[in-house]
Amino acid sequence: MEKEDLAKVTIYRFDPTKDDKPRYEVFENLPYEAMRVTDILNYIFQNIDSTLAYRYSCRTGLCDACLMKVNGKVEVACKKLAEKEMLLEPVDKFVILKDLVVDFSLTRKRTEPKEER
Repeated sequence: MEKEDLAKVTIYRFDPTKDDKPRYEVFENLPYEAMRVTDILNYIFQNIDSTLAYRYSCRTGLCDACLMKVNGKVEVACKKLAEKEMLLEPVDKFVILKDLVVDFSLTRKRTEPKEER
């Protein structure tokens, strides 16, 4: 594979149990053509860094568990096609559990149906 056909991905990294502040980590020379953002994250996790935390569930865009910012725009990562250069960050205004994983529990509680009496 030619170097021009490879991607550069910068990922927000932060583990509040270990880190004092967030940092960005750059991963280069990644395959990306015909891949989704979650495919790139899986590639990094399986081949480069198994400590990377991200959500990956339905693979069809139905559950929104993989919601994150891709180049500054909130996207469903399993539906978003990977680009040659990407900045991946957690969604704003949520508590960061680790790296790209945020706590959606407050949002989900508000959307759960109320119990009928």
